[in-house]
Amino acid sequence: REDLAFSLRGLGRAEREARVAAALADAGLEDHADHPCHLLSSGQQQQLALAAVLLVDPDIIVADEPTTLLDLRNQRAARERFAGLRQQLLLVTHHLELLTDFDRVLLVADGVIAADGPPAEVIAHYERMMA
Repeated sequence: REDLAFSLRGLGRAEREARVAAALADAGLEDHADHPCHLLSSGQQQQLALAAVLLVDPDIIVADEPTTLLDLRNQRAARERFAGLRQQLLLVTHHLELLTDFDRVLLVADGVIAADGPPAEVIAHYERMMA
């Protein structure tokens, strides 16, 4: 709770508490609201980090491997959450299944763009490269 509330310190107490409670619920962390961050599992820390970003409602979100530490259920929940965002999302990932709903995918190999286009095409290109 404290980590999330820190981002909203300019708001009144009631609004801050309501928004933090909603963010914890959205992240599935309401039962951990009073736990110190360092005692959360790695996956819960990932969920908390995403909740903190969404709480300040940015226009653009850059997420680097946001599902790496999540189990399959929470990876799917994150994917659904990403699909419902109003923000533009720049996602860096090795989890190809996350990319299927995006408008555009860039494949970076050896520091250069190796493919750029619709997800199916770029994923197929990547799979050919890795064969």
